[in-house]
Amino acid sequence: MVILALFFCAFVTGEALGAEPRSSHAAAASQAPARLIIRRMPNLGVNVIVKLWIDGQSAGSIGYAHTYEGSLPPGRHVLAVLATRSRSPIPWEMSLNAQSGQTYIFTAGGSGSGNVVLYSGGL
Repeated sequence: MVILALFFCAFVTGEALGAEPRSSHAAAASQAPARLIIRRMPNLGVNVIVKLWIDGQSAGSIGYAHTYEGSLPPGRHVLAVLATRSRSPIPWEMSLNAQSGQTYIFTAGGSGSGNVVLYSGGL
């Protein structure tokens, strides 16, 4: 009976069957969020605000001389931007496959047709 109780305790704690303990730090690092930075080009104009949506949810507004900084869980996301004085009522969209622990930097700037788009990298 004592042997059966010891075997049960060892099995429950994961020591039986050769289970290796996992580091909580390693598990947390694999799920680390990605970092998202969006800078706003100053030549859009002082009174133009860039509205940002992530996965269809409002994520904020980027005013003159400001930068958006946030985090994203790993996976596919849709980023959308629209200027307050845009000729189009439809936001410009792009998809981003965010990887754990990575930093993604974009610059919100004009497209030449009156719309705001995101350029990869910082300008």
